[in-house]
Order: sequence, then C-alpha cells, then structure tokens
Amino acid sequence: MKLTRWLLIFIFLPILCFGQSGKDSLRTLLRTAIKDNNSADAALYLTHIAFQYYSNKQYDSALEYYYKAIRQRDAIRNTILIASNFNDIGVIYSTRGVPDSSIHYYTKALTLYQQLNDTVHTTVLEANLSIIYKDKGIYEKALEYAFNGAKRLETQEPSIALASCYSTIGLVYLKIGEYDNALYYTYKALSTRKAIGYIKGVGLSYNNLGELFISMKQYDSALVNLERSLTIKRSTGDRKALTSTLNNIGDVLLEQKKYEDAKQYYSESLTISREHKNIISQTISLNNLAKLALEANDTDRANEYLEEAETLARQSGALNEFRKNLELKVRLFNLKNDFRQAFQYAQQLLAIKDSLMTKERAESLMQMQLRYDTEKKEQQIVLLEQRQKINQAEIKTKQTFIDALIIGLCLFAIIVALVYYNSRVVRRNKEHVEMLLKELHHRVKNNLQILSSVLSLQSQQLKDVSAIQAVKSSEGRVNAMALIHKKLYTGDQNREINIKEYITELVQYLIHTYGFSQKDFNLELHLEEIRIDIDKAIPLGLIINEVVSNAFKYAYIDHENPTLTIYLQVNKDRTITISIRDNGIGFIPAAVDTASGAFGLKMVKTLTRELKGTLDIRTENGTSFCLNIPISH
Repeated sequence: MKLTRWLLIFIFLPILCFGQSGKDSLRTLLRTAIKDNNSADAALYLTHIAFQYYSNKQYDSALEYYYKAIRQRDAIRNTILIASNFNDIGVIYSTRGVPDSSIHYYTKALTLYQQLNDTVHTTVLEANLSIIYKDKGIYEKALEYAFNGAKRLETQEPSIALASCYSTIGLVYLKIGEYDNALYYTYKALSTRKAIGYIKGVGLSYNNLGELFISMKQYDSALVNLERSLTIKRSTGDRKALTSTLNNIGDVLLEQKKYEDAKQYYSESLTISREHKNIISQTISLNNLAKLALEANDTDRANEYLEEAETLARQSGALNEFRKNLELKVRLFNLKNDFRQAFQYAQQLLAIKDSLMTKERAESLMQMQLRYDTEKKEQQIVLLEQRQKINQAEIKTKQTFIDALIIGLCLFAIIVALVYYNSRVVRRNKEHVEMLLKELHHRVKNNLQILSSVLSLQSQQLKDVSAIQAVKSSEGRVNAMALIHKKLYTGDQNREINIKEYITELVQYLIHTYGFSQKDFNLELHLEEIRIDIDKAIPLGLIINEVVSNAFKYAYIDHENPTLTIYLQVNKDRTITISIRDNGIGFIPAAVDTASGAFGLKMVKTLTRELKGTLDIRTENGTSFCLNIPISH
C-alpha cells in the first residue's frame, strides 16, 4: 500500500503541478511537509521542484534542490527516487561539460539501478558513461560500458540507446586509429538512427563520419557529411550540438587553407559553447582558434587562446584536449624562439601522451569483454595489474641483457682490431693477410646480422614502448657496424671504406626502419668522396646512426614536411666536417645532459673524444649536429 502511494504521487504530481502555478504549488506542499516533519514527502516535493528548474535550464537552482532532496534519503528509503536524483544530477553536470562530477553521480545511479535489476535505466546509464569516458580519453572504460550496453540492447528492438553505444564505439576506434572498425560502427549507428526516425541522431552520425574522414585525410567526403550534419542540426534547432560540427568544418577549411572561413566556424562554435557553459566544447574551440592564429603567425593572439584553453582543459580533466593544447604551446614557443618554454611544454606533452597510451588498449579490452561475463571483470583487472608487474620485471631483465650485448659488441670490435693488428705483425704475406681479413669481415658481418635479427625478433615480442625503443636503438647500432663490415668484405679494400656510399646506405636503411618513405620525407645529401680507415669508420658510423635515429624518433612528431640534410666536407687541414640538420621540434642539450637515460648522446660524445674530434650542437629551427674529426691518408 505504501509503495502504491509513492508511485501515484510520483506519477501524477508533475501533471498536477504543471496544471497549476508550478513551483508555487510545490513550495506550498513542501512547507506543509516540513511543518509536519514528513521528510519523505518533503524529499519528493524537492525533487519535483528541482526537475522543473532543470526543464527550464536553470541548472544551478536545479542542483540546489536535488542536493536538498538527497540529504533526505535516510528518511526516504525509496531507492528509485534516490537513483533518479543521482541520474538527473549526472545529466546536469554532463550538459555543463563537467565530466568528473557527471561520472560520479552517474556511477551512484548505476549502482542503485543494478541493485533494483532495472535493465532499462542500467543500459541508458552505461551508454551515457561510455560517452563521457570517451570524451575524457579513457577508452577502456568507454568501450567497457558501450559494449555492455550494446550486448544488452541488441536483444531488443532498435533504439536511441543502441545507436548511442554504436556511435561511442566508433568514436573510440577513431581515436585509436582503427579506421575500419570506426567506419563499421559509425555506419551501424547511422542506419539504426535512420530506422527509428531519430533525426537529431542522424545529424550526429553524419558529424562523426565527417570527423572520421578528416582523420583519413579524405576532406571532400568529410565536408559532404559535415554539411549534411549542419543542415539537420540547424533544422532541428539543436543549437548546442552545432559546436562539434562547426569545429570539424573549421578543421577541413583550415586544411584547405581557407583561414577566414575557418575562423568564422570556430568563432561561432566558441560563442555557442559559452552560451551553454560547456567546458570541453569551449576548450576544443579555443585550441582550434589558437591553431588558426599560429598559421597567421599571430603569436600573441594564439597565446591568449591557449592560456584560456589550458585552464578549461585542466578543469574538465579532458586529457586529449590537454594534449592538443600542449602540442600547440610547443609550436607557439618554437615560433617565438623561446626554446626553454617549448622544451618545458614538450616534457609535459610526453607525460600526457604516455598517460593516453596506457589508456588506449581498447582492442585487448574488447576481446576480454567478449570472453568473460560482467561478474569476472574485476578479476580480469587484477590479473592485468599482476601481468603488468611481471612485464616490468621482464623489461628490467631484458634491458640488462641488451646492455650486456652492447658491451660484448664493443669488446668484440676490440678483439677484431687486435686480431687484425696481430695478423699484420705475424704474417708478412700481403695476399694471405688480405684473404684472412676478408673472411674475418664476412664472419663479423654475419654475426652482427644474426645479432640484429635476434634483437628484431625480441622487439616483436615486447609490448612496452620504452623496451621496444631500447631494443630498436641497439638493433640500429648493430646494423651500422654490420654495414661497414659488409662494405669491407665486398670492396677491394680491407682497411678503408667509401664514407659517401656508407652514409647514403645507412640513412636509407634508417628511413625504412622508422616508417618513413621517399614520398613523405625530404632527404638532402651533399657528400664529398673520401675513403676512411675502419678504426675511424666504426665509431663515425655509430655517431651518424645515433644522431639520425634520434631525429627520426623525436624530431618529426606531427611534422608535415620532415627534412633531413647531411653535409660531408673534406678540409685542407686533413680534417672532415659532417653536419646533420633536421627541421624538427629541437631540444636543449644542457637539459638532455642531465636527464636520465640519455645514453645515446653520451655515446656520441664519448666516440667523438675517441676520434679526437669536436662536436657542436645547435637548436635553431630544428637541431644541428656538426662533427669535425682529423683524418690521415
């Protein structure tokens, strides 16, 4: 009987209130309930007052009354009403672009609805949580909730919630670069929304397709879908939803160098975002306007946009937008030749990217969700944490092994030199010596190639990014020495190699190794002919390998026109000068000297001293290494 009373009040009270003078009638009932010490009825009236404020988009007042209602929950003892309050608060915070608070209250509501076995509200909340986690860049959680919701909804008739799950899955795949999967789920979302006649949702799907085609650099297709989205959103009066489409159209126009048109769309998006107090949307628009200002070299204006965007990004906790903000700040201070500031923001950017990378293991998470039931997920998370600890221990062991290999390789090179020296002293027969040395170079080359293959196989089994980079660096150093021995074996000289040919082959190998191609990379070689003794060629090859590898690894992050220029000049004073310059983001040598893990730069300086040469490092419009070493004929 008591439950029936609650249901009748909850269902018919809103109708009664809207039929009368609304909030005034509710406040009268509220005062009566408070006077009679009837906390349960007071909580119900507070909830309906809050809902009226929410319907009128008076969010601050709505939150005030929802909080008052929640404080009565001990007296209410009505789980449905409490869950509804938590859900409505989550909706308000989501509307205002405050994701952390929204997640907090959505999760509270989800827990209560799961206790009530209310699959309808549980599914809707999972769909909402997946969208928020996607916007924050926490892709594992986004996929977890989206797939849970989709599996439950696929057993029912097509619905808005099912399309929302598909849409979120597609957007997550877009963020992690899985474009085929992204297209599949985005088209599923579009077809579902068309089937149920959800026009606003169709506009959202066209916007998502436009964003996907932008990432795929298919700008004509992107613009077609975005214009469809914009037309639908304007016709439905969904002004708040316009912001994402306006920003995406601005991105296409920016790529097409139509800067004034792009600025118009970005500015309109920012105006709408501020009207609705959507923090994340404001951050996106401000970052885009800053990017546009940088294209015009308006550094002061760009700095204003970026400072405001950074404040909002930190407030909302949106890692992906914070990453974009830091990337633009690095670019800004490079343009201003303030390399100290640029380096500081680059360090922050690396930390943010590492954080995002640990969150972007969406594919493995999806496979776990398909194999296990919801009840086993907590156990799977514990197992993943244990595996991570084991992997860290294995990485340390493998790093020690790699260091030992490098030391052994250096010792092996010393032994090769000693063998050559001893054979020269003991054996005077020139032809016999040449035959022995050729065979030695052949075997050294084969051994180094075997070692390189072992390192390559090992890197394929690793998952940790830092471990893979360490193994690949070692593989590059081995290949640099192997190439020298290959040239000595195939040439007509046993002691000297053509350094011009060697540098050309080494750089082309590194271009292929780091995923570049002749089409998207500008390589300029200005090399004079000279032959260099093996004792100088090996350390010189290691130096060139290290400098060029570092350029490919760090200099060209998000660079549209990567260029590498190498000069080799023979001087009259029996020295050679080698200059290696990139047009990347640059770095601060003093800071790198004191940083942990700067093994490559330390090795370069050590080998330079061994060659009795000098090394000059400059960071102006990129990074330049200038090496001068003596030679003997």
